[in-house]
Amino acid sequence: MDAEYYKLSAENAAGLFERARADYDVVAKTRDANGNLVYGRPVSFEDVAFVDEQPPMSAKAFALPQNETLVRYERGGGEIRAETPEAPARDLLLFGVNVCDAAAFDIIDRVFQWDYLDDPYLARRERTTQLALACTALQRDCFCNRISYAEDGVDAVAYPREGHYLVKIQTDNGRRLVERYRNLFAEADGDPETEITSFLEKAGTAKREPLLETAQSGLAGAFEHADWEILASTCIGCGICTYTCPTCHCFDIQDEGGYVGGRRLRTWDHCTGRTFTAMPAHQPRDRQYKRYRQRLLHKFWYYPERFGPVLCTGCGRCITHCPVKINIKELVEYFGGLSDAPPGGRRHAP
Repeated sequence: MDAEYYKLSAENAAGLFERARADYDVVAKTRDANGNLVYGRPVSFEDVAFVDEQPPMSAKAFALPQNETLVRYERGGGEIRAETPEAPARDLLLFGVNVCDAAAFDIIDRVFQWDYLDDPYLARRERTTQLALACTALQRDCFCNRISYAEDGVDAVAYPREGHYLVKIQTDNGRRLVERYRNLFAEADGDPETEITSFLEKAGTAKREPLLETAQSGLAGAFEHADWEILASTCIGCGICTYTCPTCHCFDIQDEGGYVGGRRLRTWDHCTGRTFTAMPAHQPRDRQYKRYRQRLLHKFWYYPERFGPVLCTGCGRCITHCPVKINIKELVEYFGGLSDAPPGGRRHAP
């Protein structure tokens, strides 16, 4: 659909949140008991943190839970009964989610509706609407201005302006949100696209030379690069980069229970872990640097080769929260041939 543009006053943004709670399961940024920013379910707009800042964890878990039961079984009376969880009872509204988090869902969708339709995931996605909040400045460690992900899959994006938000509607879900609360939105005037372009340039989030287009050909020939061992061996395999990432989607399937009953569940997994891809007789990635190499090349070579976009939105969480300070952007630039200087000045001995 063609984009539609509306104005939403600050007062009506609060009214939208309050009214939407009657129709949606509303998730927004809020503060926990310790003052940490999280995605949660505030009961009042006063508790909503309608701010640029990123929560440490992305919004990914609302479509792909960290742990979920796929099927339960029970044996009794000579029968085996199996039940799958019911679809969500209510539509979900992600209110004020970061654009980099909202855009990640479209990237993950391509995996879960590729060669197999993942019903639990797709049922949640079908009932999810995003009202994303555009950042007024680049956030700590983020590099979204270097990533060529498409924002047109985000249902609605609110751009902060003087005394109001300029809201760009891009999908049917976004249009239904406006239609449901039409009296809160006013028609946008002037030239909205020019205004948005000016906003992005001032914020520093306008797209410039994307890492994908410029680095992918270099990464395609970098698998055997001698510097992987020294530059990626500092990875300790903790998985923080994966769990905080809005686009990482690897999971494990486990069975619990016994003869009488049990369940099959899905849990998040991470490719930097030492047991990932391990088989009883062999671990093909037997060194830590090989496991980190897999993560980087998957994001910036393997995935885009199959699906198109890069498996990253440049949110920078993997840089901010890495305990050993690995900088994936610098590694992509180096191994992709965009920089001659290795991160930290370290280089494999000739």
